Amino acid sequence: MYYDYKEGKKKVEEILNNNTEIQKKQVPKDDSNFTYDNGVKSWIGSIFVDIVGSKKLIEGEKDIIVAKVLRCFSSEIISIMNSSYNVRQIGVRGDCVYGVFSTPDKTAVYELFVISSYINTLVKMLNKLFSKKGFPNIKVGIGVGIGEDLIVKAGKKGTGINDRIWIGKAVIDACVLADKAGRNGKDSIGYSELAYINFIDELLENSPEAKSWFTESFDYTRGKKEYYGEIINIDFNKWINENL
Repeated sequence: MYYDYKEGKKKVEEILNNNTEIQKKQVPKDDSNFTYDNGVKSWIGSIFVDIVGSKKLIEGEKDIIVAKVLRCFSSEIISIMNSSYNVRQIGVRGDCVYGVFSTPDKTAVYELFVISSYINTLVKMLNKLFSKKGFPNIKVGIGVGIGEDLIVKAGKKGTGINDRIWIGKAVIDACVLADKAGRNGKDSIGYSELAYINFIDELLENSPEAKSWFTESFDYTRGKKEYYGEIINIDFNKWINENL
């Protein structure tokens, strides 16, 4: 292993001293619009899905069972997220699957609500299938956040190792909410206040009683309102009950 720290110092100084161009526009579908010298400021949404008590699952079951559970969990959540035209990045971090989406308007934010309901219903299907195989059931925490955030490309030129970094509220809020949802008496899905106020009006148009589906909470540490719900997709849930 060899690291040329003198060249490294030069590169760090180059990054610190360059004039990064920030553009306000929708998040591009691919990386062709990103360089190491620019960034995009845009409204984005994020969904994080975390398995509750994953350490107990990993330590208490055979490796092959854990592998099958995690593969099913990640595979189908990725499929749900990837069905959205607005998806911009999907990733897996151990027992957590996350997605980042372009949310240029309230309709796009409402879609995040719909996606979260599909994921929450998916867990019911997975657990029925797991039970048939004698596998352990899982619980999840789902977090949904939005924000006008900065997106930049980070990595090292010429190595092929790079990724987009999402800087702002959306990803942080979704991650924090996923870590709290489904625990300590909270419902399985947590929505940031900004996400909630941007989808609730469209939801109320179809379901006048929708506000009763959510519990408002206040995080005094972060100084933020949060909304929790046990939302499911009715058609998907009906199919599960009739066919599994």
